[in-house]
Amino acid sequence: MKTNTDYFRRKQPFKDGFAGKTAVILGAASGIGYALAEALVDQNVKLIIGDIDEAALNQARDALIARGGNVTAICCDVTSKEQIEAFANQAFDRLGEVNLLFNNAGVMAPTLPFVKVSEDVLRWVFEVNVFGAWNVCSTFTRRLLKQSASAHIVNTASEQSVCASAPFFSVYAGAKAAVTGFSGILRMELPDHIALSVLCPGLVKTKLIKSPGNRPEQFGGPIKSVVEAFEIGMQPAEVARRCLKGIQRGDYYIFTHYSTKYVAEEQSNEIVRSLTEQTAAHPEWEAWDMRRIITESLNS
Repeated sequence: MKTNTDYFRRKQPFKDGFAGKTAVILGAASGIGYALAEALVDQNVKLIIGDIDEAALNQARDALIARGGNVTAICCDVTSKEQIEAFANQAFDRLGEVNLLFNNAGVMAPTLPFVKVSEDVLRWVFEVNVFGAWNVCSTFTRRLLKQSASAHIVNTASEQSVCASAPFFSVYAGAKAAVTGFSGILRMELPDHIALSVLCPGLVKTKLIKSPGNRPEQFGGPIKSVVEAFEIGMQPAEVARRCLKGIQRGDYYIFTHYSTKYVAEEQSNEIVRSLTEQTAAHPEWEAWDMRRIITESLNS
């Protein structure tokens, strides 16, 4: 069992690059997922790409093959555990082993005040962004634990998952905070041959913010946002470049936007100030340290 400090050490199984490796990308038909696929094709990585939009997914596959890639497309709705299992089975059958998993499928909630968010919106976003992300991560991790080859998991979260950067994003922020939360615990449990990162981008020029207009009928059909959809922000290709560099460095948090830094500093300072004002060291404080207690009990 690892010691406390071992939990946070860097793992760099692919510090020398990705050539000849294999990768699985969910949410790959557009945006960050597609940009990651392009970048990995250019580095001679064999790909399995997945998305709920089969037509867009096949177009992405054809474009990647035309780019010179070895790419297989498998349609997958991450709200279905059965489809995730079938997707994982096909991915491992075709690839033999998986070196990189990009758990990137996600949707954006409509930009509404907290008190105006309906339960059907909450359930849709959490089904995709939390249960979907959890089930993909769990399904693949069980298989990665059985392979001897090194692997790196990237769970796509958001700057909203580590700091509340803007109002009207309560559902999205809550869902992505859950992804960051379970990723931090999973990181502690993984063996040495499996690394994990959370990708926390800020505003990216994708169609994500339009996703409420494409909500499937099974979750209530299309809905409108209070804020008009916009397509501004960092190019997905730049996010992909920074993500792959972060993997090579062994970063756990992979941030892409400098603007996240000042918001994170404000909130970190508030946390530290509150702890300083509200708590103090006492003779029994170490006896109440949950991380130490759990680690020692597992080591015994």
